[in-house]
Amino acid sequence: MLSSARTAPLLLLLLHLVSALKQPNVVLLLADDLGWGDVPWHDARTIAPNLMELATTGTIFDRYYVQPICTPTRGALMTGKYPSRLGLQHLVIGPDTPYGLPLNESILPEYMRKLGYSVHGIGKWHLGHCSWDHTPTKRGFDSFYGYFNGATDYYTKVLGAFTGPSGFDFRYNTLANSGKVKDDVLWSTNTTYSSYLYTQQAKHVISTHDKSKPLFLYLPMQNPHFPAEVPTQYYDMYEGIVKDKTRRTLLAMVTALDDIVKSVVDTLKDSGLWENTVFIFFADNGGQLGIFSIGQINYPLRGGKATYWEGGIRSASFIHSPLLQGGQVNGELMHVTDWLPTITHIGACGVEPTNCTGPELANIDGVNQWNTIIGQSKSARTEFLVNYDQEQNNAALRMGKWKLLQGNPGRGPWVPPPEINYRKYKENVLSTTPEEKVMDGWEFEIRGEQEIKAPWRTKLTDKVQLYDVESDPYEKHEVSKDNPEVVQQMLERLQVYKDAAVPPGNKPSDPNANPDNFGGVWTPWLETC
Repeated sequence: MLSSARTAPLLLLLLHLVSALKQPNVVLLLADDLGWGDVPWHDARTIAPNLMELATTGTIFDRYYVQPICTPTRGALMTGKYPSRLGLQHLVIGPDTPYGLPLNESILPEYMRKLGYSVHGIGKWHLGHCSWDHTPTKRGFDSFYGYFNGATDYYTKVLGAFTGPSGFDFRYNTLANSGKVKDDVLWSTNTTYSSYLYTQQAKHVISTHDKSKPLFLYLPMQNPHFPAEVPTQYYDMYEGIVKDKTRRTLLAMVTALDDIVKSVVDTLKDSGLWENTVFIFFADNGGQLGIFSIGQINYPLRGGKATYWEGGIRSASFIHSPLLQGGQVNGELMHVTDWLPTITHIGACGVEPTNCTGPELANIDGVNQWNTIIGQSKSARTEFLVNYDQEQNNAALRMGKWKLLQGNPGRGPWVPPPEINYRKYKENVLSTTPEEKVMDGWEFEIRGEQEIKAPWRTKLTDKVQLYDVESDPYEKHEVSKDNPEVVQQMLERLQVYKDAAVPPGNKPSDPNANPDNFGGVWTPWLETC
């Protein structure tokens, strides 16, 4: 019989191994500006077999919502709070604007590190880099590989060539023992398509991971954001499938994204990590429409990126894990703020139903949706704030089946795929009334063909619209006049969120941020900001 002195270390080792097995690895992949109609389970012509396999053998979220645009979604994901409480509710953080995700906020990677995870980020940050304290490795990541800003070139890694100061933005960051960021600017990547680089780095992180610790891998990918760039091999795959060149390029960019997914999953399998991994996928906002579109489609939803219409905030998303039952569609209401409490819950408690409560998360807007995801309960939420933007004087709220829009919600066309004749589609499907066209206040453009003209910046600050988005998911029928009690109730509830909001944190461009001051590189330029 072993003595207690000899068994104690063995017991500690056993407990450590059991704890490590209980904590799943988590891979969280964001697709950038991916439209509702750009995924293979909504458009069969999208060549993305790996995403399709994971989605259809996992759980597809049919009522999952995000913010209308990049920075706000990322802020909500990281903090579990609505952007209007973070000062991130208005537009996005520019490369030369001295503000970012507030430093007094504890964020997802910090919580995961405290739970014992190795935490790595690969891709797009876009939460501010005015000071080094705002950058990923000062905010919980063990390493970060990618770019700080919002729309770099896929090959040259240059941002700003057509919009203002221009600079290189691609690096590998770790944290030195001194606490300072070790910043390796990766000049040699300036001719390689970025998805190839992300694949290479993800494979490296996974294959060299210390298996005594669980892994949290954050993959905010670039595809299929502007600019429209893709290797010929992907474009050629759509020969005879998609005629429209713009749409063909966009879908090819989705296929390139799918190859990243394949490499990540294959490497997890080869490394013996896949069986204990939870894989989460979603789009950060709807696809871009209008003159800045590169071919995204949110069909049949209305509107797109940077609007409060369903096409701007309803995200193509799923979860997949060998640990979970798959092959289902979850129609429960979920929001991007829910991932912080949900992921930290499984990080602390594992994936099985349990009374474990996970880490204490005070004063957040997100709710733990794990029991909803595994089919044990209905959604833990009945409402969410779409946004409140004091600069644009607009707001939107979802309560139950109702969606209230106050002020101008942004351009709201229904844009079908290019092979559909829009005029016939408009006449036979939409049947939009003249009143709704004017109230929407948008200027519709599709592939350069002007269909309808209306002043899209019409000031609608006093206008309130109401939609039943359960029975009318395409937002064709405005019903505020028929439901005055609902409108009043929602306006009162919306006021609660307005009272909790802080002013937008946006600041004017700072000429000191010019990359010319830093050897041609976008880099932190202030000690504090």
